[in-house]
Amino acid sequence: MSNAEAGRTDTSVSGMMRAFSRIRDGAVKPMAKPSASVHTQTPNAVDAADRWPLPGLAPMTRVRTSFGDVHAVALRKGDLVQTRSGEFKPIVWLNRVLLDAQFLNEKQDSNPVRIQAGAVGTATPACDVMVSPRQIVCGAAKPGASQRREAGDLVERPGVKRQRETGLSYTMFHLGDVEEVYCDGIYLLFEPLRGHNASA
Repeated sequence: MSNAEAGRTDTSVSGMMRAFSRIRDGAVKPMAKPSASVHTQTPNAVDAADRWPLPGLAPMTRVRTSFGDVHAVALRKGDLVQTRSGEFKPIVWLNRVLLDAQFLNEKQDSNPVRIQAGAVGTATPACDVMVSPRQIVCGAAKPGASQRREAGDLVERPGVKRQRETGLSYTMFHLGDVEEVYCDGIYLLFEPLRGHNASA
């Protein structure tokens, strides 16, 4: 499968810094307005200029697809993933950003959040998952319930902590609309981004 089919990967830290600046300055924003049920806050310990802006999944977090649970690093454009309704829908856009030790050290908020098994609810998630601090976590609640939170806002809860890394990738994708997707026993929110190759 070609890179175009699989989604682009930006391996350049300098390129990532440029993208970070564009997002920080407002050039890249979510396509959909944040839902009223999504609670976000900027941690006091993180300066606004250093706040990591992108959602995404760490490489070994698994997503339920039509052919089984697949690690985020192996997902491809066109894969069918399970949504909250139980319907499998295709990934229409996918991208990965690679962060090296220097970037992760300088922008410490870019380090992932580890959510341990059962930290959000009974068997939720089913096993440890790692996500970007900006990834929206929906938990196991019914659709429409006010349970959506940024992973970074859950760090103070038992079983949720920062995971310091020396290098990792974040996989970002969307299904063409705002959808909750099943990932290792927990639902995570995915939505299109405007201005960041979101229509590629």
